Amino acid sequence: MASNGKTAIITGANRGIGLATFKKLNSNGYNVAVCVRSLSADVEKIVEAPEFNGQEHRIFNIDLTDKSSIYDCVKSILSWSKTVDVLVNNAGMAHGSLFLMTPIEDLRQVFEMNFLSQIYLTQLVSKRMLRAKSGVIINMASTAGLLADVGTLAYGCSKAALIHGTKIMASELGRSGIRVNCIAPSVAETDMGKLMDEKSIALLDQRSALSGRIKPDEISDLVLFLISDGAKNISGQVIRIDQGMPF
Repeated sequence: MASNGKTAIITGANRGIGLATFKKLNSNGYNVAVCVRSLSADVEKIVEAPEFNGQEHRIFNIDLTDKSSIYDCVKSILSWSKTVDVLVNNAGMAHGSLFLMTPIEDLRQVFEMNFLSQIYLTQLVSKRMLRAKSGVIINMASTAGLLADVGTLAYGCSKAALIHGTKIMASELGRSGIRVNCIAPSVAETDMGKLMDEKSIALLDQRSALSGRIKPDEISDLVLFLISDGAKNISGQVIRIDQGMPF
C-alpha cells in the first residue's frame, strides 16, 4: 500500500496488542517506530517477517523505567522521522496482589512503568506534535482502571491514573489540534492476559454480556479508526472493549 507519509510510534510493539497495532498501521500506510525494551535477533525476526513488510519501519530500544533511555529513544526517532503523527502508549506491566499484601516498592514500580513513563514519553513527543499543530495519541489502559476488583490495587490504580491523564492531555492539547483517547480492554488473548488466573477470568465471563475472547486485532482495528479522519472529533474518550461488561 502506498505510504500516507505519516509516522507512528508504538511502544511494546514486539508482541500482543503492540505487535498487532504495528502490523495494522504499517499495512495501512504508516511508517512505524517499533519501540521495544530489548533488542535481539528474535525481535528483529518478528518485525522483519514478510507479512509486516508494509511501509518503512525501524526498531528502537527503550527502557520505560529509565528516563534517559526514553529521552534518547525519542531523540533517535526524531532523527529518523522529522514528524510524528501518532503515538500509541501500549507498553505496560501486569501486577496482582491484595491491598494489604502489596509492597510499596511494587506500587512504585508499576506506576513508573504504566503511568509516569507514559507521561514523560508523551511530553517529549507532543512537543513535536505541537509544532505541527496536529497529532493523535492513544493510551492503552484497561477495564481494571475502571473497576474495583479485588487484587488489582497497583495495576488498576496505575491504569486509572492513565485514564485521568488522558482526559487532561485531551483538554490541554486539543486547542493545538492534538487528539488524545484511551482504549480500555478487558482481558485479551496476549501474554499478559495469560497471567490472569482461570477463576478471575471465569468471573469476568459471568459479568460480560458477550461470550468469547478479545483478540489483539480487534484492539488494533480500534486504534486505526481513532487515528483516522473518521474520528477527527473524538478526543478525551475512554473506549472500552470489554464484551459488554456492566459498570
